Amino acid sequence: MPYTQSPSAQAKRGKRFLAIVLLVLIVLVPVGIIGGGTVLKSYDSANRMHPTCTVRSAHSGIDSSRSLKGVGSSTAQVVFETADCGTLVLLRGVTRDNQERVAASVSPGVRYTFDVGAGSFRMHDFLNAIKQAVYVKKFDRADATVPRR
Repeated sequence: MPYTQSPSAQAKRGKRFLAIVLLVLIVLVPVGIIGGGTVLKSYDSANRMHPTCTVRSAHSGIDSSRSLKGVGSSTAQVVFETADCGTLVLLRGVTRDNQERVAASVSPGVRYTFDVGAGSFRMHDFLNAIKQAVYVKKFDRADATVPRR
């Protein structure tokens, strides 16, 4: 005769499983989200990639941030929409004075090589889906010999 658990043992097992699931959702997911960003930035800083992507468009914009205290800042940026690498964002070297010029210097349909963090780039589909930027350190026209900003 096969062994079967009593209904009270099955109920205890179900409650234990539910407690573990709740622990993961309430504690581990927020810790992963908060700590994950810091780990990803550190990893990206030490591990760079240089993918070549076809740019569909480039436009200037302003990125805004705000803390829980209501204090925030805005930063000039250039946003690259690419056919094969998702959305990429350049902050470094972009100012309110030059953001339009930098964006206008990019030719749609042309391939560019971007210097990006390896971790962020490998996760670019996910990061783009949750509206998080994949940041570009610098970019170059793929067929150019002179580097750009």
